[in-house]
Amino acid sequence: MLIDTIPEDLSTLKHGVRRDAWFGSIQTDNQVGIKGYECVLQIKKYHSLFSKEYIEGALKDAPGGVHIALEGTTKDEVPLVAMGYRYSCKIILFFALTKNCGTTKPGDPYQM
Repeated sequence: MLIDTIPEDLSTLKHGVRRDAWFGSIQTDNQVGIKGYECVLQIKKYHSLFSKEYIEGALKDAPGGVHIALEGTTKDEVPLVAMGYRYSCKIILFFALTKNCGTTKPGDPYQM
């Protein structure tokens, strides 16, 4: 996915990776982090090692626009964040991200 994708003259700059849910897994985040990149990946199908059940329980009765972020590290010492976002009363979105890819500070909330 990342091999030979960054031109040599840009290799000293930080780069981020965003992929759809097909690529989303803790294992993918770990490999991206090992390479020194940052990423945000949506988690749908490949949720082993991801705290999906815990996040679902924490957001069970939450209104739309609420999120939860859990920090941890992989076996390769890559710091990751597991995030759940209550999109609507029926949908929770799940994301795995490298810790330094962005911020989880509140901004303008989603209005349901």
